[in-house]
Amino acid sequence: MKYQIEIPEYLTIGDYQQVSQLDHLTDAERAVEIISIIAQLDRKVIDKWKPNEVAYIASSVLSLLEIDQATFYPIIEFDGVLYGYRPLSKMKLGEYIDLERLCKEPTLNLDEIAAILYRPITKNKLTGVKYGVKQGFKIAQGKAENLFKYYDIEEYDSEQRVINADKMKQFPASFALGALSFFLVIATKSLSSTVNSLTGQETKKMKMMEERQMQTLISNIGDGLRQFILSQSLPSLQSQETRVSLI
Repeated sequence: MKYQIEIPEYLTIGDYQQVSQLDHLTDAERAVEIISIIAQLDRKVIDKWKPNEVAYIASSVLSLLEIDQATFYPIIEFDGVLYGYRPLSKMKLGEYIDLERLCKEPTLNLDEIAAILYRPITKNKLTGVKYGVKQGFKIAQGKAENLFKYYDIEEYDSEQRVINADKMKQFPASFALGALSFFLVIATKSLSSTVNSLTGQETKKMKMMEERQMQTLISNIGDGLRQFILSQSLPSLQSQETRVSLI
């Protein structure tokens, strides 16, 4: 029998979260769920296929989606709205504390993390900025540090974050993971700078406490990224829309 499988242009945060929660299943069950999630097929339809067909199709689908490292973009047009990344240098205590808490389980909370790191731009001076297209989304081109100077984003509100997180389930997971990766690099540099600038007995205690807190946050984010990058069984976040027919 011939099957036609639709593979999306990108993997959403929602789909990425679902695929990442399948490790407890058997190989056969996991293959069925991956096909169902990525190709948006009813599980009842897949259940009627032969086991060797399911295994072959799942393997073929995954082989089309090569693992690649996520890329960071500071400005992205999503659902007709320009979203800007919130750099650590502009982050206030409330959003940082929530980010730290959510990063204890980065994959599970990726939609809420994205809702903190990316928020609608309210003011900008981006008239001279050039845009490109990635995975069907309009993105600003240029160095992140330069672009940060030319826009302001929506003020942080924890209740609004929950609302925005629901929208972010449709946001490309590669963009969210790229933002986390960028945050990780900047957080590491910030920690190093803070450690080097503090001296004395009292400041040494403060330094050690801040270092432990930052390392915990970095570790939690890093674990989530490594799980994505190193796993051989997760679909890529850099796929192109593909149609495959298998017999």
